[in-house]
Amino acid sequence: MGTHDDVISNDATDDNTANDTATDDNAANSDARDEDRATTPHSTTAVDPVTIWDVATAANVSPTTVSRAFRQPSRVNVKTLGRVLETAKRLGYRSESIIPREEKHLRGLLALVVTDLENPVSAQFARSIQRACAARNFGLMVCDTEEDKASELAIIKRSIPHVDGIILSASRLSDATIRKVAQVRPLAVINRIVGGVQSVYADDGPSLADAVRELKRLGHQQVTYLPGPDSSWQNGLRTNAIITACKREGLKFRRTPCAYPVDERSADAFAAYLARPTTAAIAFNDDVAYAFMLFLEAHRLRVPWQVSLIGIDDTPKCEICTPKMSSIRVPRRALGEATASRIIDRLLHVSDGDLTPIRMQSEFVKRDSIAAAPASSMM
Repeated sequence: MGTHDDVISNDATDDNTANDTATDDNAANSDARDEDRATTPHSTTAVDPVTIWDVATAANVSPTTVSRAFRQPSRVNVKTLGRVLETAKRLGYRSESIIPREEKHLRGLLALVVTDLENPVSAQFARSIQRACAARNFGLMVCDTEEDKASELAIIKRSIPHVDGIILSASRLSDATIRKVAQVRPLAVINRIVGGVQSVYADDGPSLADAVRELKRLGHQQVTYLPGPDSSWQNGLRTNAIITACKREGLKFRRTPCAYPVDERSADAFAAYLARPTTAAIAFNDDVAYAFMLFLEAHRLRVPWQVSLIGIDDTPKCEICTPKMSSIRVPRRALGEATASRIIDRLLHVSDGDLTPIRMQSEFVKRDSIAAAPASSMM
């Protein structure tokens, strides 16, 4: 197989082109060919393996949609995505599992790669994963990419010789690059779905639908989304979920430029909001929501009397800011523990190799930052 540098080569090209150069139809056909190669030689019964076409037929969608659900789920309607994933799980469909090369000796150490350790979400993931590792007599090395894709790849390359497995939290790398890393070490991704790689994520769709439904009940007619970076898989899923919920509830949807990380870019996004204000806003995460609240106060717009505001992640900041922030509570401890357990089970050969994505539900938590829409509309 070669060295890990050989396996993870030409990564910049992969990041920029892997998901753009192939059509969805080609991806669907590739998935089908992968299934044949992956399952036929190992079949021990007369039962044919479940194919992408079987899932498509049972879910009443096209094979292209099934392929997209596993490769680019942010491009699939939230309801359709849920139906496809549930159907795949029920039928026992597995996209081709990527098997890393076998190591003779375990080091007893995993690497967790996060995008921003100053974000409480990353810190809480690290703590839950560390506890799960300690319970199995494994250590954990935590690495911070500081939201830099190039740094993320460099950190992974430096970590490979020293660790048994790798966990990527909210990775900004392309699917193609992640699959290459998974050829070298057992790997799992949190809050993302990558075909052939153990994926663990929180489904924010239902909770965001609850949030939008509550805003409608309070009399709001328009909602602005303050998004995260385009490279964030979560951002795509959340955007899709909010758009779908707004359409269902009859609310107008608006979106600003990227608001995360909180820096000059967020200031531009907030200024764009002022150019076309709405009485309600949902932020990519609690950091953006809190910064936006301070921005509104500086411009003499009060939360929640003039603008209702909802964050995502339900970090401790939500309970101590004034007013207390409504948010989407993500089960970070459970996500982290499940991810660590899957990786360690695989390393110790106590799992059946099932790489079906693990989906957990988030929850809408209503607090003081939302209220009835003001009688005189801002629009």
